[in-house]
Amino acid sequence: MRMISVLILFLFIPAWTSAHPLHLSITNITYENGKLIITMKTFRDDWEVGYFHYHSKPIDFDDPAMRELPWFTDYLNRRFKITTGEEEAGLKIEIDTIQIEDDVMFIEMHSDLPSKPNSLYIYNALLTDIYPDQTNLVIFGFDEKETGMKFDVKKHSAEVVLK
Repeated sequence: MRMISVLILFLFIPAWTSAHPLHLSITNITYENGKLIITMKTFRDDWEVGYFHYHSKPIDFDDPAMRELPWFTDYLNRRFKITTGEEEAGLKIEIDTIQIEDDVMFIEMHSDLPSKPNSLYIYNALLTDIYPDQTNLVIFGFDEKETGMKFDVKKHSAEVVLK
C-alpha cells in the first residue's frame, strides 16, 4: 500500500510539461469520533475542462472567485457522495478549504455523521463523465486500518464496513 502511495505522489509532482498524462484523483477519508475528514487531490485543469464541457466557455480556477461559482459545488455534490444507506441524497459534506499548488487542486471537506453506522457507501464518479480514462482512488482510514478503492467509468460506488 505504501508503494502505491509513493507512486501516486510522483504523479502529482509538477512535470516539465504543462499537461499530465493521467486523469486521476486521490481522496483520503478518515473516520474518527463521528466525523469524516476528506482530502481530495485533483488536477485543476481537469476541472476547467469539465466546466468548459458544461458551459462552453473557459474558466480559470486559479481565481478563488471562480471556485465559488455554484457549478463547482453542485458538480462536486452530484459526483461525490457518501451515505449510510438510509438517505439517498447523501451526507452533508462541507467544503472547508480549496487550495491550488501548481496544477494540483486540494479540496478539504468534512461531514458529521448523525449516528454510528455499520457501513458507509461511497459514490465517486468525479470527472468520469468528461474523461473516459478518469480514475478516482479512495483511501479510507478507520480504526488504524486503511482500505483502498478504485473508481472509474465502470465502477462508481463501493461499501466500507465499519465493524
